[in-house]
Amino acid sequence: MRYSDIIVVVMAAGQSSRFGSDKRVAKLGNGETLLSSTLLTVQQCFTDIHIVIKPDDGIQSLGLPSQTPTIISQHSHLGLGYSISDTFKQLCSDKNMDNYRAAAIWLADLPWINRQTCSLLAGMATPDTILQPSYRGELGHPVIFGTKFWKDLSQLKSPRGASSIIKRHSNSRVSVPVNDPGVCSDIDYPIDILTSFKRS
Repeated sequence: MRYSDIIVVVMAAGQSSRFGSDKRVAKLGNGETLLSSTLLTVQQCFTDIHIVIKPDDGIQSLGLPSQTPTIISQHSHLGLGYSISDTFKQLCSDKNMDNYRAAAIWLADLPWINRQTCSLLAGMATPDTILQPSYRGELGHPVIFGTKFWKDLSQLKSPRGASSIIKRHSNSRVSVPVNDPGVCSDIDYPIDILTSFKRS
């Protein structure tokens, strides 16, 4: 089953400073780029996917079709939280978003999350919950925010992602244990491509 009432925003506007080059186009063992691999994973369960990119990015230079839906973050250079804020400002102003119950914030460097995890999280999502998967006690991604929290996300002013929103609404956060190391297997350094848990 593929879900059409949860929008996925793939956060791909980072600087890749620790990786040393643009990790979005780094090749994985399946022959695909990191970003393409992540999108293939997301597409298994979700139909509405937007890629969040920097103002100077070209979608085709990232190896993606020109018609790929994108959101441009004008403040991406300030950190993840600002990219999230830019993203949700756009979503909150779009009347077409009224039919969604939640949004999944999916980091572009998480390509190995399994389909069962995606389906579990999507099935549990509601407009007034924040879902976060955990593997062996370690919190991971994607984090799914119900529409109730979108306005708060649009007002983020922190480089550290959405942790302050999660903390502020801790009574609405649900930790979902999963048997899936992919939720914590992000790629920060080139060696991570070789040592991380591979689904390819």
